[in-house]
Amino acid sequence: MSKICAIADLGTNTFQLLISPLAAFQVEEHLQRPVGLGMGAMEEVTLQADAMDRAIACLAEFKQVFLAKGGDLPDFYAIGTSILRRASNASAFLDRVFNELGIQIRIIDGIQEAEYIYAGIRNSLPERWEKTSLVMDIGGGSVEFILFKGEQVLYRVSLEIGGLRLKSLFSVDNEFNLSVVGGLDAYVSKEMISLLEACREAKPSVLIGAAGAFETILELENRPGGAPASCEIDVDVFLQHKTTLDALPYEDRVDYPGMKAFRASIFPYATFLVEKVLRELEIKELWFSSYSLKEGFWFTELQSSVSQP
Repeated sequence: MSKICAIADLGTNTFQLLISPLAAFQVEEHLQRPVGLGMGAMEEVTLQADAMDRAIACLAEFKQVFLAKGGDLPDFYAIGTSILRRASNASAFLDRVFNELGIQIRIIDGIQEAEYIYAGIRNSLPERWEKTSLVMDIGGGSVEFILFKGEQVLYRVSLEIGGLRLKSLFSVDNEFNLSVVGGLDAYVSKEMISLLEACREAKPSVLIGAAGAFETILELENRPGGAPASCEIDVDVFLQHKTTLDALPYEDRVDYPGMKAFRASIFPYATFLVEKVLRELEIKELWFSSYSLKEGFWFTELQSSVSQP
């Protein structure tokens, strides 16, 4: 049996697990759980007790799955992102995870997160991809953007405008409502100034969405066979679904065909961001990549560490 590794992406809203052989990249297991580690922590930036309990339970499940497949705990990599970068009690949570599960979480900054995401994306795209492109990975707390052409990264940034973050700032009765769009747009426009300036100079022709909300955008098209490594998304179909979903109350949105229940509450904030980038930069081509931080971590940190026979 080949040696395997596990990579856990501990997002603000969702925890994900990838299990792959170390010798060659292959998705042997992919799990995602709606943990909501950042719930109740957006304003005070303090992890709530119930959220930490959910996170511990999820990591215990991930550990059990990995060990059951023959993995060794030193090959379990847990990566903390936006909410763990910002939470005042993050160190107490990390200590608890280590003491209870023996898992050591490494917290990465936004630029490192963007670099892993870019590495994942590059390894999912068709060969000889030369189009100037903008990568967008929408998390619960932050959104990572990477502007690149060929093999050259032109610009990268991590902005604290993730779905859960925006929901905490712009909502009616704690849910999306069309009445918040004006304030939401003004806030996001200010946060995106440097990004939009860089993109207007480089003129990307493609927006590439990494996993997460983009996976749901693809599923709204009702494509059979599961998510590919990468593929093009129909922009017109996306915009049609967005218009319909924006007008629906949460109770109807959660039952919309193709919608994942745990994404229904923050999905309008994610699609707002996608539509804004497409509109502001006049981008006509939208792609999906199922590879993101976890896969990029494997290609960046683990691929080169594998000794050749």
